[in-house]
Amino acid sequence: MNVTDIPIYLLDQIGSIHKISLPQQGHTSLVIKIETREHQFIIKKTEHELYNEWLLEEYNALQSISSAGIPVPKVHAFHEQGKSRWLLMDYIEGISLRHFLAGKPDPKDRERVIAEYGLSLKQIHDTKCPANLHRQSDISWLDSMFTQAGHNLKNYEVAGTEELLVRLRDTPLQPIENTFIHGDYHTNNVLIKHNKVVGIIDWPRAAFGDPRFDIALAIRPKQGVFDQTGDKDIFLEAYDRLTITEEEYLFFQEGLYQFF
Repeated sequence: MNVTDIPIYLLDQIGSIHKISLPQQGHTSLVIKIETREHQFIIKKTEHELYNEWLLEEYNALQSISSAGIPVPKVHAFHEQGKSRWLLMDYIEGISLRHFLAGKPDPKDRERVIAEYGLSLKQIHDTKCPANLHRQSDISWLDSMFTQAGHNLKNYEVAGTEELLVRLRDTPLQPIENTFIHGDYHTNNVLIKHNKVVGIIDWPRAAFGDPRFDIALAIRPKQGVFDQTGDKDIFLEAYDRLTITEEEYLFFQEGLYQFF
């Protein structure tokens, strides 16, 4: 990635660039770190129809919650150029929670940070959902997710199957009160510095929805991450809003999430 590859519209807002680098990459976008003498930015670039939609939705969500007190990056611009979409925002210094936990920190630090992780999700769920993300319609959040899952299954490569989607539709969970949700809250999307949550990133699926969806993604085990006895209990004790059953966990994490 060179300076000449970046749209002039964004360069005008960035100013004189001192350094360009490629940090750890996600699966849906090219992530570029830009440093000037005074500031650090992140640019996310997408070139896929679905991921372009997600990037625009993330831009809208970040704009909507910029004053909510949640630690999110400040957005500066969204730009369309041909089949590409570009999002310019502030860089937040920190490492992902997954990276932190995989580094085998001191047990007390581990517990403290997992509790912070739970408290941060509680803050999100206690935040009033912005009006533009609180879609008023006769269709529930879950039904809208089923519709989107079917669309993604038909048009894109997803892990879910037609049989799984039918089973989920036929055996829905008992509904609970919706809240503002992140929609992709997991250990890669939470940034840690000095044992504190300093950033929560990747917001394209923010909505007024079922908070159990966030919880299920938050506690899914991976190697070195939420694989120790007590990790989930520490998280849920700090979250202190509601709990989640094994049936609910499987419905969201092993079920609905497979289409996104």
